[in-house]
Amino acid sequence: MKTIFPYSVLAGDIRLSVTRVLMDGNLLSTNYINPDLREIDFSGLESAKWEEAIIEVAVTGPERELTGRQPWEKPAVTLQLNCGATNSRQAVTLNRDPHASARWTGSIELDREDWYGRGTLRTFVHARVEGLDNRIIGSADDWSISFNDLPPSPVNGSITVTWVDFASDEARPYLKQFTHVPYYLRLDPDDPTLFLNRGFEGLEALLVDRKHRPRPEKALHDSTRANIASDAWFAMFAAALEAVETDPESGLPDFPSEGWREVVLKTLLARIYPDLSPYDALVAAVAARNSEEGSGDLFERLIPAASGQVRLPQLLRSGILLLEKDTKDEVNA
Repeated sequence: MKTIFPYSVLAGDIRLSVTRVLMDGNLLSTNYINPDLREIDFSGLESAKWEEAIIEVAVTGPERELTGRQPWEKPAVTLQLNCGATNSRQAVTLNRDPHASARWTGSIELDREDWYGRGTLRTFVHARVEGLDNRIIGSADDWSISFNDLPPSPVNGSITVTWVDFASDEARPYLKQFTHVPYYLRLDPDDPTLFLNRGFEGLEALLVDRKHRPRPEKALHDSTRANIASDAWFAMFAAALEAVETDPESGLPDFPSEGWREVVLKTLLARIYPDLSPYDALVAAVAARNSEEGSGDLFERLIPAASGQVRLPQLLRSGILLLEKDTKDEVNA
């Protein structure tokens, strides 16, 4: 959905390009930089023992809009990296190219110990508009940076994930009726737990973290983990929504008191209803749940929200590209 600003903004496209990446002073192979998916994959490196990365970028905008008669003054570009897993944000101002007035270049330096999971690299063009400084007049499509294989999932850093043999686990007899499935999510109000079935042949070998994998295996590994995480988000949202209580006097709902339920609701409601505040989104979701017609629309929106939270579409596209490369290599062999 396109954001509407109450002032003039750029109509042309802003493009963010990663020109090169340095890891501890050494040039990173372009195999780890995918301009099609707009992704830098540090998680695929053969060694995770790096200390500093420098990402060099170039940003270009619509030259005629930026150099001709315009309603803004002194346009500038800020590059920002956000990481939800570490609650970190870092921003730098880029330098305008002296030879191209609609191009900016610069770099951002990352200390390895400050970043985990996945980050989002964003670009904002801002200027003085109608007498006010730093008004955003344009932005480029985001890039993503993978620091690890997958970010902790799904809430508050992680939930408990346990490998057990469903057929022989005496401490949890309820798992025995699910020996044929690869995983089971226990929606405990205090401690939700994702059980992975060690007795499901091949599952543990597939999901274990390994840096060196054949391309088809890596594609299956990523998509399987993302599908499990997406299912967990979906189930936890449904359970959390059922736990929402309505005030008998005002008739208005309130978020559940259990921490994980509130976090799940606020996280996915922001994706389901991106234009609403957290509370207004909750009111809309509860109203939809209680409506025969609205409940269908709500859960239709929930599927892409849950998959988007774990980056399932991006991982699927990346997996398809890996399979295509593997096919081409076989043909050329």
